[in-house]
Amino acid sequence: MRYVLAVLALAAAAVTAPAAVSAATPAAAADEAAIVGLEKAWRQARIDGDVAFLEKFYAPEFYVQGIDGRRVARADDIGLFARRDVRPEYITPSEMLVTVYGDAAVVTGVDHLRGTYKGHFGEEAYRFTDMLVRRAGTWQLVIQQATSLPTK
Repeated sequence: MRYVLAVLALAAAAVTAPAAVSAATPAAAADEAAIVGLEKAWRQARIDGDVAFLEKFYAPEFYVQGIDGRRVARADDIGLFARRDVRPEYITPSEMLVTVYGDAAVVTGVDHLRGTYKGHFGEEAYRFTDMLVRRAGTWQLVIQQATSLPTK
């Protein structure tokens, strides 16, 4: 059994090693910086209710896999911010990691947020995974998955 686990670990390292090396290239570093900037702008757009930013940043097939397991369609998510049903006071990321795979990228981390949802105040943290794709030179968000973290 240990032999099998060791072989699997080596195989996983062999597969992931090229990705780790490519992330050190100047182009990958530039992509990572651009994506971090977009993630920051996206957080601010949700705080400000900036629907124009959301319309541009969300890919046509975008959806949120919510913390309650439900799938929220692009139009429904944008509508929440357009109607100001969701009013974050702040959204602060931590543990953020960006991994670029050519014209696709995965961003993981934890968002700490506070604000109101349909008038009800709340504060929480959730672990997220964002999937972005680059189309015609522009990064767009395809999916966000979030898992609520236990409160302390």
